[in-house]
Amino acid sequence: MPLPTDPLFTFEGPDDNPGFLLAQAAANWQRQLGHTLEPMNLTPTQFLLLASVQRLSHDNPAVTQAAVSQHARTDKMTVSKTLRALEEKGFLTRPAHEQDARARNLTLTAAGLKAVVRAAWALEEFDQRFFGADVEKLMHTLQPLAHKAGADEAKPAT
Repeated sequence: MPLPTDPLFTFEGPDDNPGFLLAQAAANWQRQLGHTLEPMNLTPTQFLLLASVQRLSHDNPAVTQAAVSQHARTDKMTVSKTLRALEEKGFLTRPAHEQDARARNLTLTAAGLKAVVRAAWALEEFDQRFFGADVEKLMHTLQPLAHKAGADEAKPAT
């Protein structure tokens, strides 16, 4: 790799910076994912949480917002706001939990189940088109990075 011409940056240019390229690829994927989900009236975050409710309900009929937040690795405020929007769309119900008035039991409606199934099939096709033959190599690279989050957060310089 040639020496950078700008002493401020280690990389010659943005296309030589893995962080920049990862951010650009993620933004491109997110944008195209949004277009794929649009016909189902879902955003990527809404699909993630709706799919989490669907998956968690296989093992436990009393799915809570806290369980969805943990499963989706999404902050509680985002989960609460997004689930409220999904309830307004008629995709799920959120009655109060029997033992804890602060908690909510989440149940997919028929419309919610239909939307999550349609979206899951559409996303399977989308991922195959977007990632193509590189999917195994990409998974091998991304899995350690995804699970690294929080393990070695940057500490302030002393």
